[in-house]
Amino acid sequence: MRHRSAKTSMQWVKGHDGNPGNKGSDALAKQGANKQLPDPLNLDIPKDFNIRGAKLQTLTQSTAYKGILEQQHYEPRNTSEKNLQLTCMAIKRITSGIETNAAIWKGTRKKTIRPIIQQFLYKTIHRTHLVGRYWSHINRYKERERCATCNETESMSHILTRCKEKNTQTIWRLAKALWPHNNIPWPEVTLGTILGCGNISPRPYRPGRNNQRRQ
Repeated sequence: MRHRSAKTSMQWVKGHDGNPGNKGSDALAKQGANKQLPDPLNLDIPKDFNIRGAKLQTLTQSTAYKGILEQQHYEPRNTSEKNLQLTCMAIKRITSGIETNAAIWKGTRKKTIRPIIQQFLYKTIHRTHLVGRYWSHINRYKERERCATCNETESMSHILTRCKEKNTQTIWRLAKALWPHNNIPWPEVTLGTILGCGNISPRPYRPGRNNQRRQ
């Protein structure tokens, strides 16, 4: 009944009224009651039939969405995997720790990161921004493929960190000036550093062999 998608109805049948099915079930019940040894019965519910729904009283939109995602299986994107590896390397370079892909995704959703920035990090990891070679095959927009200042093929790494555009350089110069940690050196800013910002907790600089090796 759990497995049926069609409507199921029940009908009461009066006992001892000459109904063949009712008489047959009575006969089988008597045979079972008169047995010397009971039949072994497997009362486990088969996996295909053990279908349970959610309790509507406790169901939330977040829980329902997580349930839907658990039922769906997606093949990982090569571009996303490359960006996650890039992020993992950047985090390791700064913190000496290794983060999993799941931890990196969780870091992009920290409450201290504004929702609009969370969305930006998500799109950047998946490379869904319309930059660079996306425009190479579109008539009248092919010039958007390359940076007008550097004449390089656009990418999020170039736009965010390497572009010689005045505004880009000004932003990072001001960010470095506002760096509040006197005992922690300003980290190398790369695309991986930006994507992994939610997982990076810089360590204070301590003179010694470990710091020399890291440099």
